[in-house]
Amino acid sequence: VFQVAEKMEKRTCALCPKDVEYNVLYFAQSENIAAHENCLLYSSGLVECEDHDPLNLDRSFDVESVKKEIQRGRKLKCKFCHKRGATVGCDLKTCNKNYHFFCAKKDDAVPQSDGVRGIYKLLCQQHAQFPNSAQSAKFSGVKRKRGRKKHLSGNHIQSPETMKCNTFVRQVKEEHGRHTDATVKVPFLKKCKEAGLLNYLLEEILDKVHSIPEKLMDETTSESDYEEIGSALFDCRLFEDTFVNFQAAVEKKIHASQQRRQQLKEEIELLQDLKQTLCSFQENRDLMSSSTSVSSLSY
Repeated sequence: VFQVAEKMEKRTCALCPKDVEYNVLYFAQSENIAAHENCLLYSSGLVECEDHDPLNLDRSFDVESVKKEIQRGRKLKCKFCHKRGATVGCDLKTCNKNYHFFCAKKDDAVPQSDGVRGIYKLLCQQHAQFPNSAQSAKFSGVKRKRGRKKHLSGNHIQSPETMKCNTFVRQVKEEHGRHTDATVKVPFLKKCKEAGLLNYLLEEILDKVHSIPEKLMDETTSESDYEEIGSALFDCRLFEDTFVNFQAAVEKKIHASQQRRQQLKEEIELLQDLKQTLCSFQENRDLMSSSTSVSSLSY
């Protein structure tokens, strides 16, 4: 028995101009979900379930695949607005930037498409600035949006700058067993400087560092992820240098917490004293009321 997958139905906004890219929506009535056409096309983990029919301009996205992509997006934060649901990733494998489609355009990312071949992808502003890389990746078929299953770890086009960096890194790893750290790492940094890649290398490192808080705050982070992040941090001498400042920050926070505790203690004592005063006041009122009642009865 074959079950036909439910597809998203095309709708257009009656109030938007017809030529704007956000007026086309796809809707699944059974699940009460809707999505912009471009948000579907450029989502990294989503492909159309059928080959394109030139006579039919409607897209073929099955509802279950869209639901899975929505679920995947809940784990991804947008680089521009910092909110979750960012399913549109930069097409270069070494880049970990994710966006909402319209946030990507606001951040000057560059969408690239070949409607005939069904290729829809996006390069972030940083990687779109490499003309050779953008040209070679333009219609590479990395992420076809029609007639193929999704794959997030396929062949990605790397920029010449990234390839040079990777070559240097491989050289460092290969020579590590034969030379001391200084003998290998100093030439490596000098080569990066001569090739004009020093800033690029540091930016890549910073991107990795900036992604760590998001990974650690994610409730689905595994124990192996913690071990990997811990090793990356504690094995780095830069991290050792931050221990002094970090210890000072801990001491400062302890001092601030102790001050708050003292303030809370004083506030509690004040409130308890006020409570006792109110109780005494109430007892006096009750006593006076009883005395007045006795006096009235004597008359």
